[in-house]
Amino acid sequence: MDILRHLLLENPLTPCIVLGLIAVVAGFFWSRTASRRALAVVLACCLATAVIVTVSWLVETDRERVVATLQRMSTAATRSDAEAFIGEISPEYDSAAGGKAGISTVVRSGLRILRAHGEDPAICMEDGRATVTQAYHFSPAPNSRLVLPSQYETVTWEGTLAPDPDGRWRLRSAVATKPDRLSPQDAARLLLKLTAQL
Repeated sequence: MDILRHLLLENPLTPCIVLGLIAVVAGFFWSRTASRRALAVVLACCLATAVIVTVSWLVETDRERVVATLQRMSTAATRSDAEAFIGEISPEYDSAAGGKAGISTVVRSGLRILRAHGEDPAICMEDGRATVTQAYHFSPAPNSRLVLPSQYETVTWEGTLAPDPDGRWRLRSAVATKPDRLSPQDAARLLLKLTAQL
């Protein structure tokens, strides 16, 4: 069922290409034989393609909502817009990691001295939650005297997203996994150490 949902709602191009090829072949036979069956196949393929495209356009899946959240986070990070990034963090963010206030502090201080660009994420949907693995590339902010250690130029993080009561998917927990395993508190300490050098 997940594969069918993915093909029909999230990646309709594949079934549309298959239907298009079937329609071309059936159209070729129809042009040679004037077969009503071949014409019916052409019309059925065209109708099915129209239905798939319409449904995929009208229906937004949970995966697409997660992708939209991650795109907003990545855009906010690229623009150093800490408040837009924080808007994608759930009020129910992991309290063991300092809650939303703790992660917000890390985001504000980090985007003040760093520029970030996110790669395409890997997303695993399961039990109404999304587990995301994504690499971010960091560089010092323009006009900054910050010397960023080379091992932190690319950081891979793993996060969990889930829908809030308003239906929007937001970040619930996050931890850096490469090059070191860093909690938000660890990241805050590292940022303080880097800014102390300025």
